[in-house]
Amino acid sequence: MLEVKNVTKRYGKRVVLDDVSMAFKKGEITCLLGLNGVGKSTTMKAIMRMIPINKGVITIDGEKISSNNMNKIAYVPDIPIHDLSWTALENLEFAKVFYPLFDMQKAKRLIEFLKLPTDKKLKELSKGNLARFNVIVGLCQYADYLLLDEPFSGIDVFTREEFIKALKSDFLNEGQTVIITTHEIDEIQNVADTIILLEEGKVFGTFTKSEAEAQGLSIVEKMRTLYQREG
Repeated sequence: MLEVKNVTKRYGKRVVLDDVSMAFKKGEITCLLGLNGVGKSTTMKAIMRMIPINKGVITIDGEKISSNNMNKIAYVPDIPIHDLSWTALENLEFAKVFYPLFDMQKAKRLIEFLKLPTDKKLKELSKGNLARFNVIVGLCQYADYLLLDEPFSGIDVFTREEFIKALKSDFLNEGQTVIITTHEIDEIQNVADTIILLEEGKVFGTFTKSEAEAQGLSIVEKMRTLYQREG
C-alpha cells in the first residue's frame, strides 16, 4: 500500500496541500479527482519526491519513501519527458537500458494494441499518439505502482477508450496499483475502483465504485450527492 499521511505543502503563504491523508490499496485503480489547481499533480510530485513537503510522511509498503524504494513506482507526467528528436522505438530502446525491469516484449504488444507509429519522431506525433507512447513506457516498467498524471487531458475520445481498455486488460501486472489524476470525470466510470475528491488542497470525500453501485448510483451521481450535501 502507498500512503500519504497528514501531508502539507506550501508555496510561500499559499497552502497547496492542507493536512492531506489518503491510501492507495494494492491491486486497485484509484482516481484523484478535482478541478485544476486543487493539489492533484502536487500530490503526485510529492509522492515522487520531486518537491519537498512541509509536514507529514509518505510511505510505500510500510516504509518511508526514499531512493531505496522509488523503483517500485513508475510515473507518467502530463508533459513529455523523453527525447522528442528520437522515434518512439528509439526512446523505448533507451527505456530498456534506463529502467532495469523494462519489458520490451510487452511494449511491442502495446505498440500493436494501441496502433502507435514507431517510425516517426516524438515531436511529429499527434497529442493522442504521444499519450499512447507515454502510457506504454509507464506500463512496461514492471513497477508495483503506476502514477498517471492527467492522462486524458487534450486527447480524443477514441484514444481515451483505448487507454481504458489497456488498463483493464492483462497489460497491467497482477496486483499492480494505478493512481490517476484527472478532472475528466466522464472517463472514470469504467476504470476506477476508488475515487478521492480533492477540493482546495484538502480531501473532500472518498468512496469506492462498489459503494456507489450499492446505492444505485454511478460514480458521477455519487459525486453529485456529495457536493450537493456539502453545498
